[in-house]
Amino acid sequence: MSSGHDDSSSSENHKAFKFDIASDKVTAVFELDDGVWKSKSIDDDGSGTYTVENSKVVRTEVKPFGTEITHYADVDLDGVYLRVSEQWQSSPGAPADGHHFKFEDDLSFSPSDGDDNIAVRGGEDCHGGHGADDFVIREAAHLRIADFNSPDDHDSLVFDTGLGLTSVAHLAGFVTNFHHDGQNFIVNFGDDVSITLAGVPPDQISWDDVSVLS
Repeated sequence: MSSGHDDSSSSENHKAFKFDIASDKVTAVFELDDGVWKSKSIDDDGSGTYTVENSKVVRTEVKPFGTEITHYADVDLDGVYLRVSEQWQSSPGAPADGHHFKFEDDLSFSPSDGDDNIAVRGGEDCHGGHGADDFVIREAAHLRIADFNSPDDHDSLVFDTGLGLTSVAHLAGFVTNFHHDGQNFIVNFGDDVSITLAGVPPDQISWDDVSVLS
């Protein structure tokens, strides 16, 4: 499999990856960064592993209180893989009050016409479908949701950060600024963390649309 520096339309608005695969084993990993394919660690100092399952690549990362499993697929058969889903599995015996994720169902990176649990990640334009979608936020980064719709689709924001948030009021205490720039509603949590709701008027989002898991 080539890891050359060509770009692909299939990676537009999504993080894109390439894998060198030999005898059904991943031997090298590359991520598209500013138009250039850059090599990534294949094991993250022993905490991560890649396997090939049918036509998908699966990354398993062991963390202190559980395991994160991410599935990648080359939908267009162009050699470029996109994340399609991920799941968190808590370790047996992990303390209930520990700082780890609480949501353990599959999170999707692609919408459907039904009610979806959508992974919100930095570097991606996150899209839901036409159903009542939960946009699950785990990263402290600059995040963008392209089609949040609370009035019509009853979408919601779900914070599952693993950082010990206990309530919506607790989360609200970290907000440093929120404003509408004429097109988008933007919430800042300091200089390095923000959530942009593209095309959302300020009167179509409220704290009633937010829940906190961790």
